[in-house]
Amino acid sequence: MYKSPSIRSAIAVGNFHIPEQEADVPIVQDNSPTTAEVEFRRRELLLLRHLAKAVERLFAPFCEVIIHDFSDLEHSIVHMEGALSGRSIGGAATDLLLERARTGETKNDLYNYRTSLPNNRELKSSTVFLRDGKGRAYGAFCINYDATELVDFQRVLSEMTQIDFSDAVSETLSDDIAGTVKHAIAESLAELSITTLSLTRADKIDLIARLDRKGIFAVKRAASILAEEFGFSRATIYNYLREARVRNGSSADGQEEREDKNRASTA
Repeated sequence: MYKSPSIRSAIAVGNFHIPEQEADVPIVQDNSPTTAEVEFRRRELLLLRHLAKAVERLFAPFCEVIIHDFSDLEHSIVHMEGALSGRSIGGAATDLLLERARTGETKNDLYNYRTSLPNNRELKSSTVFLRDGKGRAYGAFCINYDATELVDFQRVLSEMTQIDFSDAVSETLSDDIAGTVKHAIAESLAELSITTLSLTRADKIDLIARLDRKGIFAVKRAASILAEEFGFSRATIYNYLREARVRNGSSADGQEEREDKNRASTA
C-alpha cells in the first residue's frame, strides 16, 4: 500500500515528530515521489511554515493556520500556528478535507467559507490544496479566522442604524432658517422633477404649493428668501401662493401684510 512521504518526510527538517503511518486507502495513487520531488516539498513546507506564522501573527489572536498531510488523514495535522479550534499537531482531518480528499475534488481551492466550532464561534476559512506535479492534492494549507465579535458587532450596528421607511418622514437639522428653506426648495424641485432654469408658470405655482404644504410660509422671512433665491419679487411670490391656495381650497389673504408688519417690528 502506498504511503506518501511528501510532507512527513520533508517535515524532518523541523522540530516535529509525527510517526509514519500507512493510510487505509491510498490518497495519491502514484509512485513514490522522486528525490527531487521530496526536496521540492521540503522547501515548500519551509515556506508554508513561514507563511503560516506571518498570517497568524498578523491576525492574532483571532487566527489559526494549519498544514495538513493527506497521507494519514487520521493524523493529518503536521504544522499549526494559533489555537482557535483547540486542535494540535497529529490531529485528524476535518469532515470537509476527508470528503474532498476521498472524492478527489481538490482541483479548486476554497475561499472565505463559513466554519463552525462546537462552542458556537463563527469562523471564516480558506483552504488551499497542495498539489504535486500532476495536479493531485497531497495536503492542504488552511486559514481560519474567528469573526464572532465582528459578526456580533455587525448585528448590533445594523439594529442601531435601522430606519423605519414605512412612513415618508424626513428631517433636516439646522439652526439657519435660510438654509432650511433652501433645502426645502431643492427637495421640492427634485420631487417635481424640474429645475429653476426651465420653470413654467404652472411649475412655479406647483412649486409654491408644495413649499406651502411643507410649512415654509410659516417662516416670517420665507417670501423674501424665496424671492432672492428665484429672482422673483415678493409680490409675485404671494400671487403664486394665492393661486396655489385657491386651487387647494385655502387662502393666502393677509400673509404679505403680516410679513410686512413683522419686518417693521424687527427693523
